[in-house]
Amino acid sequence: MATIKFILQGKSQNSQIYLRLSIDKKTSFKRKTGYQIDPKEWSVSTGFPKTNNPSNKNLKVDLKTLETFIETNLNNSNSQGTEITSLWLADCIAKHLGREDKNNELNYLIPYTKKFIESLNNSTSASGKKGVSEATIKKRTTILNKLIKYENIHKKKLKVYDVDLDFREKFIVFLDKVEKLSNGTIGKYLKEVKTICFDAQKNGVEVSPKLIHFKGFSSETIKITLSFDEIDEIQNSTFTDINLKASRDWLVIGCFTGQRVSDLLRMNINMIEKIQGFEFIVLNQKKTGKLVQIPIHQKVQEVLEANNGSFPKVFSENEGSNSALFNKYLKEVCKIAGLTKLTKGTLRNKESGRTELGEYPKYKLVSSHICRRSFATNFYALEKYPTPLLMNITAHGTERMFLSYIGKKPIDYGVQLAKIWQNENKT
Repeated sequence: MATIKFILQGKSQNSQIYLRLSIDKKTSFKRKTGYQIDPKEWSVSTGFPKTNNPSNKNLKVDLKTLETFIETNLNNSNSQGTEITSLWLADCIAKHLGREDKNNELNYLIPYTKKFIESLNNSTSASGKKGVSEATIKKRTTILNKLIKYENIHKKKLKVYDVDLDFREKFIVFLDKVEKLSNGTIGKYLKEVKTICFDAQKNGVEVSPKLIHFKGFSSETIKITLSFDEIDEIQNSTFTDINLKASRDWLVIGCFTGQRVSDLLRMNINMIEKIQGFEFIVLNQKKTGKLVQIPIHQKVQEVLEANNGSFPKVFSENEGSNSALFNKYLKEVCKIAGLTKLTKGTLRNKESGRTELGEYPKYKLVSSHICRRSFATNFYALEKYPTPLLMNITAHGTERMFLSYIGKKPIDYGVQLAKIWQNENKT
């Protein structure tokens, strides 16, 4: 049976009165009541103020009233199956006193997630720079919207403390059955929610003791790339439509510069610099903020010359629309170039609303990201290009990240070195 006891902590003239709620012999919670008293006026034996003056008598009545309020709420919560925590106790005390803790709202998952997103612009990255990319803000905002939708469906306002293993199972079902997301995306969302909760814990918000066991997961991603021969086929194909021609040219540039579409489609002639007699495309990546210097490959030079020394035209002044149109035109470009061989990959089924694994004509699997992945994969396969040189262009932070990106394991790097040594022994 639960018991309530008032205790003092401290010996100052205005010592805080705490309420200790003992659920059983092993579980108890302690919170400030908001009342203070001189220890000399406190009776340790009764656990209440001494009744030697009107002020102490009134304080005792207030504490007794609080005790009754907690007991009533405890009985109601037990009947409803609500988990009793120190956070629950703090909320009850604040409610009884007719005031809300100024930080109380941040105990809830949605408000804290909003605060977390707002604070990202003042965070410090691993490289020491202030703020994060727009893509990071967008990703976290997407998660916020999923959580809001989850709350609306379950008709429950979630606390950060509620993020436990039970929530994990229900959230997975929601993301799978309602949102129809892929396993890889679901796993990433779980990891992000855990990150938000750990940030809340650092800021004094109580989290579930089960949070440490709250894990995301990853699923194997099929890496779709273009070989050097396929890139040549695309480059040598003829297009009469101006948008398809521009898409072809951007695709070739992307496959030999290794940049994300957010950096690729903003390349312009002003980014070309001559360094020690060589021409480079020099830019700061939007996502990472890293400065990259990309030597201009002969294939890129050919595209520039075909466009009168300039980069191809873009499809829209809006970055999002520009990327979307590029993706749309790329599939048509690759179809015309003859990339129709059945290839294993994933496509979204419009009828089921799900991304499904299968074999599809390769051109249907092409997106703007194929440029960057093809660059990394194709040049990694060549012995004369050390991985650190390629990482300097792609700006991957670690070799592990780079190898994971192209779908290689560290042993592949060892095999690459073994082949080099084997060739040295033949000479």
